[in-house]
Amino acid sequence: MGFRINTNIGALNAHANSVVNANELDKSLSRLSSGLRINSAADDASGMAIADSLRSQAATLGQAINNGNDAIGILQTADKAMDEQLKILDTIKTKATQAAQDGQSLKTRTMLQADINRLMEELDNIANTTAFNGKQLLSGNFTNQEFQIGSSSNQTIKASIGPTQSSKIGVTRFETGSQSHNSGVASLVIKNYNGVEDFKFQSVVISTSVGTGLGALAEEINRSSDKTGVRATYDVKTVGAYEIKAGSTSEDFAINGVIIGKIDYKDGDENGQLVSAINAVKDTTGIEASRNENGKLVLTSRDGRGIKITGDIGAGAGILSTQKENYGRLSLVKNDGRDINLGGTNLSVIGMGKGSFISQTSVSLRESKGQIDAKTADAMGFNSYQGGGKQIIAGFSAVSAYMSGGGTGFSAGSGFSVGSGKNMSVALQESAVFVKGGNTGNMSDVYTVSKGSGFSSGSNQSQFAPLKISTDNKAGATYKNAGVTTLKGAMAVMDIVETATTNLDQIRADIGSVQNQLQVTINNITVTQVNVKAAESTIRDVDFAAESANFSKYNILAQSGSYAMSQANAVQQNVLKLLQ
Repeated sequence: MGFRINTNIGALNAHANSVVNANELDKSLSRLSSGLRINSAADDASGMAIADSLRSQAATLGQAINNGNDAIGILQTADKAMDEQLKILDTIKTKATQAAQDGQSLKTRTMLQADINRLMEELDNIANTTAFNGKQLLSGNFTNQEFQIGSSSNQTIKASIGPTQSSKIGVTRFETGSQSHNSGVASLVIKNYNGVEDFKFQSVVISTSVGTGLGALAEEINRSSDKTGVRATYDVKTVGAYEIKAGSTSEDFAINGVIIGKIDYKDGDENGQLVSAINAVKDTTGIEASRNENGKLVLTSRDGRGIKITGDIGAGAGILSTQKENYGRLSLVKNDGRDINLGGTNLSVIGMGKGSFISQTSVSLRESKGQIDAKTADAMGFNSYQGGGKQIIAGFSAVSAYMSGGGTGFSAGSGFSVGSGKNMSVALQESAVFVKGGNTGNMSDVYTVSKGSGFSSGSNQSQFAPLKISTDNKAGATYKNAGVTTLKGAMAVMDIVETATTNLDQIRADIGSVQNQLQVTINNITVTQVNVKAAESTIRDVDFAAESANFSKYNILAQSGSYAMSQANAVQQNVLKLLQ
């Protein structure tokens, strides 16, 4: 080793190494105190860039999780509101069921309808006031709403909530065919019942025998209603045209082939002879007789078979010649509001043929609480006869031809022959619809004759006065009371509420699916966020075990560097010894 004073190489080397050790010691202390391996870009430039990207992704995923939870909160709010609406619908259906029995009076049914109206108001109130952060949820405006659930733009989930007001749910399709007067074999098909396929029912005989008629067809249809969504009812009823007058039946008077024989009956069937005689064989004929509130004879098929009167029931019974063979009206209900597309063969025998007057309408829940208009009432099957309970009389060119006995069957001495001067409506007690030539499928051939019209049998007026009607009001059907105030109305409300419940359940099911989708997405994002943070931590965070070892190393080196500098400076003291 040289003896130099101006340049102490040993001290310089010791100092240089001490500076390096001091820098490394400073870095180690910075890492240990911050917990980060990268405290500046100089620590690891590329690592910092990657870590910053991962940190941004993790932060965005965290907000996406929050967005997803917000979306779930919105959907849960809507779901709970609809749960309350479903409870209201259950109550409405219960009250409609309560009203659907003739033990109820008009007064009690009106009270039940008032309750139903209040419940519908609350249902609409829930629909119109349910909101999240000021945003309406059940009004129908919450459609195609997007929620960002990813770290990159346009990674969204869409959600829609359908409207739940009473005017938007429960839309039910009602279709009722014409009154059938012909027997035969009908083969019915519901086309595209599931949007793709046709559903063909077994052929059904329409006749007066046991196990046939519209009752058998309705049973066949209802057997598969879970698949087709279509349910059927029937109304096979013959109502006399006027109040029962005194008269007698013939010896061969029969209903559905069962001889009842000669019966003398009084005005209004005072002693019940006519009704009792018919009911004596009702278990065989399937036909039950009664008098309605207007004193008219009512013949009702108990099982849906046809009603066929042979022989002479007598003019006093009020049964017109066109009413002697009646196979009733078929009513169909579908719980989705769409048209019931029918096909098949010989559909005219069930009143659903091409030339038939088929009443059709779709009714929402709200509409069911108001007055039921004529068209809707007929489509719902309120009326036994096509056209709101009016008789359809075909094949007579003039009133006089009808009144002379061609249509009424009134024999001489009945007081209703030509020249009697008696108005036709005295016999009918209500308006009737005539169809010239029997073409019931041609609306231009339909005419009406009403009480006071002047068309008496002796008036010499042989032309009909045109009836101004449209296909929306076939043959002058009548308006009906609101909602559950009638038996038929109560049953219709039950159908409509069932549809409304199905509609709400469908909406709830849809948002339930979105909730599950959101929850799965949140779970996935959470796992992704954890992995991204773990990757960032590997790059950015310090390994304390390794860094503690580094700190110990650089700390010892710093101390040893100080000792080395001290020794290097002490070496120069040997130069003084040379000068002594």
